[in-house]
Amino acid sequence: MEDINNTFIPKDVSDFAIETDDFSVSCISKVPKQKSMPPVLIENILHQGHSMLLCGPAKSYKSYLLLMLCIGIATGTEWLGNKCSQGNVLLIEFENSEIMTHNRIKSILEENELDESCLSHISILSIKNTFNMDKLTDWLIKNIPQNLYSAIIIDPLYKIFEGAESQAEFVDKVLSKIDYLSKKLKASIIMCHHTKKETQGYQSPIDKISGSSIIGRDIAALICISAVYEKDGYSHELIKTKLRHFPPQEPFYINISGGTYSIEKKKNTPKTNTASEESANISKSTESKNKKDLIRFYKFLNETIGTVKINQLEELMGVSKNTLKKYIDETPGFSRDNGVVTYTAP
Repeated sequence: MEDINNTFIPKDVSDFAIETDDFSVSCISKVPKQKSMPPVLIENILHQGHSMLLCGPAKSYKSYLLLMLCIGIATGTEWLGNKCSQGNVLLIEFENSEIMTHNRIKSILEENELDESCLSHISILSIKNTFNMDKLTDWLIKNIPQNLYSAIIIDPLYKIFEGAESQAEFVDKVLSKIDYLSKKLKASIIMCHHTKKETQGYQSPIDKISGSSIIGRDIAALICISAVYEKDGYSHELIKTKLRHFPPQEPFYINISGGTYSIEKKKNTPKTNTASEESANISKSTESKNKKDLIRFYKFLNETIGTVKINQLEELMGVSKNTLKKYIDETPGFSRDNGVVTYTAP
């Protein structure tokens, strides 16, 4: 850092300002004149240049949802019901070849009756050998002009991990590189990762992420596929979000069906309790609200997927399994057997 004797000494704090690649100092009164929020990339979810993580269990169509996001940005249309700003996308693909990815995107376009002209806004970087984050970052910065892409998508994230994803120090280094890459290329970095095999319904989406918890706490937006239910050839998926710069969203369902799939955002999904609300509910002198919620959530799941299981109710209601069993046992008309919940109106 420069010697203080060689720098400008302001007469007033409002005149003091420093801007470098690593940090900036500004008087708060002048920030609105000097700074502005970056443009929105995904309405209600993500600003341009910020990072996002999509996570979910195995075989939950994470890669498909990312391809839908590629199309949403390339066409300036919606993704999960939220409008995208039109721009170019770079998809960094570790598991599929260029031709396989091209065919999947083209098939999705045909299924949704979208024009193929958007393909000119999507690039595929197919990684054929081991590429750690240092090597990938250096290559991208050297070869890609700033502002060329609105978003860079990495699928899946664990492929750039050299060490264990549970080691906070190692993961922090990777995430720091991702942040650096985003700032250098002026692009949002969007990643795909898996959730833990065993999770509890009342857990925050952040705590469901496999590996170190800082993976979810270091990003601006988290989209979590919290539960997957199969019925009649459909995959019904419960989506929960954790957003840093936008108001919280209510959990909602999407339906994915067919060889190339289609998405439907469910309307009027019952409100899900948070972990803190669970404690408040338990302490109430009356449990009438909990019983009404149990009936409401049960009916919603029964109409959506048919047979209702305890773990499905647990995930949707946001309560622990023991608390849910207590509600079921104390509410007239409910019974449970081998993990299946049934209800007959008394």
